[in-house]
Amino acid sequence: MPDTLDDTRYLQIAEQAMAAIEAAADAADLDSKRDGAVLRLELDSGDQVIVNLQQPTHQLWLASRAGAHHYVWSGSHWCDTRTSETLGAALQRVMDTLGAAPLNLPAL
Repeated sequence: MPDTLDDTRYLQIAEQAMAAIEAAADAADLDSKRDGAVLRLELDSGDQVIVNLQQPTHQLWLASRAGAHHYVWSGSHWCDTRTSETLGAALQRVMDTLGAAPLNLPAL
């Protein structure tokens, strides 16, 4: 069951995840662009992977041509609302599916 977060704690944890993804993208030499609550990763193939904050629902969303997923904070990881897959594992899977270099991510 997801932890109950107040807005301040949600933003703190969500921003840490976004910063980790952005840093991993930079280390992998991927183009990334942050515009407010939306982070776009531009792959060499022209594909995009988008991660965005959804403050009203205290979720993170991941979207690409490989699919779209919603993540809630479990107390230790961001977990898919349907499958319980972690955000970090999903990002690795998406990058592999799209033929991109893997991201060196902390546990998300």
